[in-house]
Amino acid sequence: MGVRIFRGGELDEKFVGSVVVLGPKPTHMSGLVRGDLFVRERSLCDITGFVTGMLLSEPTGKAVLRGMVAKDVKSSGGDLEIYGFVQGDVLIEGNGKVYIDPKALVRGEVKGMTVPTPPITVAVASPVAKA
Repeated sequence: MGVRIFRGGELDEKFVGSVVVLGPKPTHMSGLVRGDLFVRERSLCDITGFVTGMLLSEPTGKAVLRGMVAKDVKSSGGDLEIYGFVQGDVLIEGNGKVYIDPKALVRGEVKGMTVPTPPITVAVASPVAKA
């Protein structure tokens, strides 16, 4: 197990270990991370894949979850939008904004205050369909 630093683009493979997103460019994660996913330092990550560990949005990090996280999702000052499936708890610490869509499924508890509207206004670039 190791740690991979990802600086933006398409993360569409299987990786065993933790992934840290530090990209100046937006990241679209459609693969499998067998570990934790950290979104840091003004990064934007659109997650449509599967994270077997925890998802952590650290200060100034922004994550949009459309896929699945097997453990907890935590905002430690970063912004989160949850549209997918969280098997653990949603933990909100610091001044991060967390939006949970009414169609999202959270099996654990939501600990902290959520916001009524999505905080991430920048459109996340989806991968272009191959013709």
